[in-house]
Amino acid sequence: MMAIKWCREKKIPMLAVCLGFQLAVIEYARNVVGLTDAKSGESPEISNNVVVIDMPEHNQGQLGGTMLLGSRSFNFNQECKLKELYGNKDVAKERHRHRYEV
Repeated sequence: MMAIKWCREKKIPMLAVCLGFQLAVIEYARNVVGLTDAKSGESPEISNNVVVIDMPEHNQGQLGGTMLLGSRSFNFNQECKLKELYGNKDVAKERHRHRYEV
């Protein structure tokens, strides 16, 4: 978390995949948004501020070969570096393989 915070504060790009991305979301929620007890639904800790949730389509009781595969569309609501990287499109699709979402 300290490394993620350092990158955010210094505006240093970082690659956050899977658990790393969950931690980046939690760090931002805690230190920028002010949700000091923000956590992932993957964690057993109790919190009123779960910022990474189990995907509704996923059955938590069945693990092993049950990750959701496919793609999801997302919309860019403003001009940003990520939109620029996607060719300034208003909508982009990403392939995924995961059980959790932000």
